[in-house]
Amino acid sequence: MKTDKKINIFLNFKKKYWIVIVTVILVFVVALSSIDMYREEILHIDNDVEYVEQSTLHFSSERIDTLNPVVSQSKDLYYISKLIYDSLFEFDENLGICTNLVESYEVNTEKAYIDLKLRDDIKWHNGDKLKAVDVVFTINAMKAAGKKCIYYDKVNKIATCYQQGYNGVKIYFKNNYNCSLDDLTFPIVPSYQYGSVSQFINKTDGFKPVGTGQYKYKSYNKLKTLRLIPNKEYYGDVAEKKITFTILPDRDLAPNMMVINSVNCYVDAAAERKAISTDKKYKIYDFTSNNVDFIVFNTKSMYTSNKSFRQAVAYAIDSKKILQNAYMNDGILTDTLYYPNYLGVTDTHSYYQKDIEKATELFASAGYYDKNSDGYLKNVFGKEIVLKIIVNKDNATRNSAARIIKDNLEEVGINSTIQLLTDKEYESCIRNNEFDILITGYTIGESYDLRELFNGKNLWRYQDFELLSAVRELDRLYKEEDYVKKYVRLKEALMDELPYYPLCYKKMSLICDENFEATGMPMFNNIYMNCNTWSWKIIKDKEDKKEKNSKEY
Repeated sequence: MKTDKKINIFLNFKKKYWIVIVTVILVFVVALSSIDMYREEILHIDNDVEYVEQSTLHFSSERIDTLNPVVSQSKDLYYISKLIYDSLFEFDENLGICTNLVESYEVNTEKAYIDLKLRDDIKWHNGDKLKAVDVVFTINAMKAAGKKCIYYDKVNKIATCYQQGYNGVKIYFKNNYNCSLDDLTFPIVPSYQYGSVSQFINKTDGFKPVGTGQYKYKSYNKLKTLRLIPNKEYYGDVAEKKITFTILPDRDLAPNMMVINSVNCYVDAAAERKAISTDKKYKIYDFTSNNVDFIVFNTKSMYTSNKSFRQAVAYAIDSKKILQNAYMNDGILTDTLYYPNYLGVTDTHSYYQKDIEKATELFASAGYYDKNSDGYLKNVFGKEIVLKIIVNKDNATRNSAARIIKDNLEEVGINSTIQLLTDKEYESCIRNNEFDILITGYTIGESYDLRELFNGKNLWRYQDFELLSAVRELDRLYKEEDYVKKYVRLKEALMDELPYYPLCYKKMSLICDENFEATGMPMFNNIYMNCNTWSWKIIKDKEDKKEKNSKEY
């Protein structure tokens, strides 16, 4: 009886609430369906698609003149060589110098020489051990190649070098003010293959590279592909994935090759790269370029020759607004013209944050006040200030920055005019010092030799012997830690004297297939840096076709 009663209660409940029960079930089913649709249409995740990790990374290269790194003029081979060869020293992510093939070293700053001891665990890709004679051979080969060698400017600073025993090398530089560890960052090549330096540098056709690097040469068809495989005997982190470079007649074709998986990623610094990548649904990894936009203060003008006046202008400028509105946040703020966090010295971006009160105080110390309370600063004779800002009219980003700077100056009572000039007019004004504020930009090499900006040989002929002396100290031989100490002092001097005010370092990007993952980032001077941490996957039903293309391995 009790069982029948329970059954009747259940049937009555079901009869009474059947609509509610059906509704709840339908809502649950629709919710599950919506989740699947969201994953597939919004997140582009198809529950029924299986992805397979790939064993080969696919990059691109323009046609290469020769694989011989000593005489090649190919920009692409310059970067590829960093995978195949190692150097005595190398740049880290802050452009500091660290040892690579070198185990230990001692420097003599005044006599401009360095004693190196090579690591004893380094092997060439053929199994032979690295020896001191290989270093001497490399330097002599690059010097003999002359301007045909892209590393010539580095080795030309070397007077002579010779081996000291099996793994010791002594290198003398020509003078003690134009040498540094930065100059020892060229690839070391083996000496055993060739009877002479001349024979090596004249070997261009059919050259098969042998290095000590993370990757080994596998095969090369100059019109199709260059293939590299991991160096399993590498002394550092051993790579797992193979690399194929698809040879293109023009590097601008790389984005199109991603559509057919012939290329997984490419590096781009163009301003429109993000819009194009978003349109094509590519993945973007940003990193810092070596292109910096900055203000040049005319130290010969009536106003900006005064250091307090320059500092006041810096406090008036809203650098964050310029970065956001003029550069669309596609940049990095820095304290000086040196690379962000140069040598590991942190940039705080706090020294000249916008501060109207501080700017007003400094203008007053320079002799400029709002004498009649009309909102504009004047000199002791009651004359209003009018600053002349010049910029190349073809550079839209700098034009936008100029307008923001003009508005910022207006806030502190400074009138200014912006002159948008043609290339010819722009250069003429600079040469004749017909400006107070110049907005310009530089592309700076990895060694960061900025002496030209302080020695009077720049277009605006600015020179400062004290700053030049401090800058030159970074181009002498020191231990790694000594460079940091010297840069800290230089940085403080630069921010105090303020001949230049950095607007931002521009970004560049690694543009990737949507199924590509980059754990470690590249650098502007080493675009395949950390590529051993990169990976990509492909839909399973496309795997067979892709694997067929990799069978040459």
